[in-house]
Amino acid sequence: MPLLLLFAIAIMIRVITLGTPDPVNHPDWNVMTGFAYIWNPDFSMLGSAKVWLAAAGQIFFTLSIGMGTLAGYASYLKEKDDIALGSLATVSLNEFAEVILGASIAIPIAVAFFGLTTTQEIAAGGAFNLGFVSMPLIFQHLPFGDILGFMWFLLLFFAGITSSVAMAQPVIAFLEEQFNFSKRKATTIIAIITFVCINLVVIFFQFGFLDEMDYWSGTFTLVIIALIEVIVFAWIFGIDKGWEEINKGALVKIPSVYKYIIKYITPLYLIVILVFWTYQDAIPILLLENVPAEQVPYRWMARVLMIVIALALSLMIYYAWNKNKKSTNYNENKEN
Repeated sequence: MPLLLLFAIAIMIRVITLGTPDPVNHPDWNVMTGFAYIWNPDFSMLGSAKVWLAAAGQIFFTLSIGMGTLAGYASYLKEKDDIALGSLATVSLNEFAEVILGASIAIPIAVAFFGLTTTQEIAAGGAFNLGFVSMPLIFQHLPFGDILGFMWFLLLFFAGITSSVAMAQPVIAFLEEQFNFSKRKATTIIAIITFVCINLVVIFFQFGFLDEMDYWSGTFTLVIIALIEVIVFAWIFGIDKGWEEINKGALVKIPSVYKYIIKYITPLYLIVILVFWTYQDAIPILLLENVPAEQVPYRWMARVLMIVIALALSLMIYYAWNKNKKSTNYNENKEN
């Protein structure tokens, strides 16, 4: 990961110095136009619920909030490990990589080579299109570009696979603890399910299959789960006990104002976003009104797949809950 970070910094420097690749035919296609497109605010978009939902979903996704990953990490912590400083370091490094480095690479390159209009069309074709179209271009303008390009995407693969392992670990642990599966058996089951789902994405990628899954599981659902988590943490577990846990063993103390932000502002903010989205966008998005006709069957297929996975997990959780409840009652009766 340190090598990937250093690689990204070097690419960002190359992007900034790229200038205008074709000053004769396209003098307006340059890196600075790309930066202007990113950083010049469009205040009219503040009235769009989709923008707020996408922003919330993105920050939760990139910090692994609302998907069980942090619960997996937390299980490896000691009682007095510094959560506050660790969280601050994680968020700072992540936002540096995502906002500073990420925003300084893909879009400015695309604008420099394709122009602003074409870049917007590429981005509209899917959430992941832009990076894989624009990134190879920068390596064409570097010595040993083919080798460097291979190294870059290999490092991205390592970054992705390590994150995937972290995401899979809570489910694997759940199968081990609640169904008495061996680690090998639990890992094999998750691997097979993941392999099947991945290949459906690959086969139907051009029909918006991945975009549909990314929207509902990687954006909308994360906001829902994050809302549930903050309510459980601040209101059910209790903000006072939670605050004590956060600051236990911490080298830095979180300002007390965040105690009230977590308890009141965060849940209210997420509720407002969801209500705003329901009023503005729910019906058109649910009915796929703005989706090309040829993509509609495949997007519904993606939805069915996500519903099946959600139902299967819900049934497993329900079974485990009842089993644990019966075990607890049995032990209490035995003690009595």
